[in-house]
Amino acid sequence: MLTSLRIENIALLEKAELRVGPGLSALTGETGAGKSVVVAALSLALGGRADRDVIRHGASGAAVSATFDVSRLPAAYKKEFADLIADNRIVLRRTIAKEGVSRVTINGNRASLVQLRSLMAPIGEILGQHAGQALMDEDNHLTFLDRFAGLTDQVDVLRIVFENWRGVADELKRMQSMRERLIQERELLLFQKDEIEKAALRVGEEEELLAERKVLDSARELIVSASTIGEILDNETGSLPDMLSAASKELESMAIVDPALNERTEDLRDVQIRLEDLRRFIEQYGRSVRDDPVRIDQINTRLDEIYNLKKKYGGSEEGVLVSLQAIEAKLACRPDTDSTIARLEQEHQRLCNEYSTQALALSARRKKAAAELERLVIAELKDLAIDHCRFKLEFVYEDDPDGVVSGGRAVRASVRGLEKARFVFSANPGEPLRPLVKTASGGEISRVLLALKSTERCHNKVAHSLLVFDEVDAGIGGRTAVEVGRKLKELSDGGQLIVVTHLHQIARQADHHFAAEKARGADSRNVITVRALSREEIKTELDRMVALPEGA
Repeated sequence: MLTSLRIENIALLEKAELRVGPGLSALTGETGAGKSVVVAALSLALGGRADRDVIRHGASGAAVSATFDVSRLPAAYKKEFADLIADNRIVLRRTIAKEGVSRVTINGNRASLVQLRSLMAPIGEILGQHAGQALMDEDNHLTFLDRFAGLTDQVDVLRIVFENWRGVADELKRMQSMRERLIQERELLLFQKDEIEKAALRVGEEEELLAERKVLDSARELIVSASTIGEILDNETGSLPDMLSAASKELESMAIVDPALNERTEDLRDVQIRLEDLRRFIEQYGRSVRDDPVRIDQINTRLDEIYNLKKKYGGSEEGVLVSLQAIEAKLACRPDTDSTIARLEQEHQRLCNEYSTQALALSARRKKAAAELERLVIAELKDLAIDHCRFKLEFVYEDDPDGVVSGGRAVRASVRGLEKARFVFSANPGEPLRPLVKTASGGEISRVLLALKSTERCHNKVAHSLLVFDEVDAGIGGRTAVEVGRKLKELSDGGQLIVVTHLHQIARQADHHFAAEKARGADSRNVITVRALSREEIKTELDRMVALPEGA
């Protein structure tokens, strides 16, 4: 329960402190007087979004301080947040700097916004225009049922199972895809290994082949040149060997006379021997050179093969052989995807079964709770002057051949269960049920929302200790407003309600009455004040509200 609220420098409100008691509290004031500032401050205290635009012009920052008495909340809640609760009280302060930075302290200790929201979730809830909009979104209708039936925890557990199931399914798909990719990669590696091994490439082979091809390409020229050299050396009319032999004889004769020429005689003999060796070599070389077009084709084919291998596997003969080693290493390192996939398939089936069991149980509880909700809401709406109405929760299922079998059909599984839901409504006898979002007026939407909240609170016995209704009475008046006021008063029994209203019929039901006023301040700026009214002031305020045009 909220016991005090202090507001500093929010919008046009410089400072206000409200002492709030149990039961029903009304906050009234003319349009634009500043009632929304109080709601904004409460939203900040409950962990709502902070915007630096709310800071009063000229102020360095804004702040909200609130004290809550949690003595009546369940022991489990107090145990969960024991480190944030002191003497059954929560004293929090939230500040917003001009730079947009939000800071939270709880009982004097720094806390995160996530902690604040978790702490405040069971303590307070604001129902206003955003709540009406939530009711107008059919995606939220299932949430109303789950909260009424107390299934929120079961839905949260199901959500975890579903997310784990989806996570395993995604991982299974990833591993199956990996296995297919590894199979394809292995096939490619085996092909590459076979291609390189069959080529039997060795380092230096390309250079040798190029040299051999060069010779073969010039074979005819080489043969002709060798023949020419042989003819020169073996010329019958004056061969070089014969001339050297004659010269050698003459030099030997000279050496007999002059022994100093003996050394030159030996040199000339050596030339004769080397020339003879050259003649024999050229003769053999000429016979060895082949004019072989077939061999040239073989060499060209092999060079093309080497070129392609180099292009694919590393740019050189050494690179090709290194690539072969890398391929062999990859083939040796083979991840065991089969056992991983088998394990994931087993886990996927287990989670599928667990989800199916929980989802079917949840569906059964929802169907049972829906019938009770329909009965209670119709009774509440009758109290709110919507007589002879019909109200029903319609379940919607989507077929999915791979889904969970429910009622003889396979339906799509989702994070919230097997079904979607929507409220269908008819305010007038004889009119067919139609979706609430398409057929209800603004006033009817407000009363359906109030009926749902009243039903939820009465059915669950323990609910939020603080409920804030921000003008949920829009679009109603007269006797309906009286009934809404009575329902709000009834709803506040044993709890705490704050209602922002323009209707005197509702304000008259309040145990406490606060008024927001806007006036010109000392510095000629408009300022907002919010204060508790005395008994006489309450009478004056109610008289003012009666004098206002309907709906103002």
